[in-house]
Amino acid sequence: MTLPPQPVPNEPYKVVPIHKHRELMDQCIALINAEWPRSYTARLWSLESSKETLPTSFVLTTNVKNETIVLAHAKLSPIPADREAVFVESVVVARERRGQGIGRLLMQEVERHCFNNLDLKKIYLSTIDQEAFYAKLGYKLCSAINIFGSRPTLNKSTKKIWMFKSANSWTNNE
Repeated sequence: MTLPPQPVPNEPYKVVPIHKHRELMDQCIALINAEWPRSYTARLWSLESSKETLPTSFVLTTNVKNETIVLAHAKLSPIPADREAVFVESVVVARERRGQGIGRLLMQEVERHCFNNLDLKKIYLSTIDQEAFYAKLGYKLCSAINIFGSRPTLNKSTKKIWMFKSANSWTNNE
């Protein structure tokens, strides 16, 4: 199995919650909208909902010439029907930085936060075209889940591939 490339050597990366770095919101909105266009206001509202509990939006940053640059984003949302699980959404890496291991670094920090800090048992996500990336990170295919209401009714979107990772499998891989 080929491992993903390592990040650029000697380049310092930080994964930080956006609610503690509001000065990065405009960059984060531009990054997410480059992949999935929505109104500025809708994105701002979503990012402003980030907090210590859920939902939380994380950004992976680096410094270039004393300026903090947002390279990646992931949002953690609660799953009302399962208080021991989280749904990871809006995972995006700046196009020019893809294939450098940045997405892997971001997801490792997201997992650490979910399993260690929040003491959750499962991470769920859905993807249309990144199944191989998540599989390399240890995510397994699963049935669709309901990420909105408190009833376990399944979301059966035909385009999306649903995946999960459990705290038990993460602990064994760390």
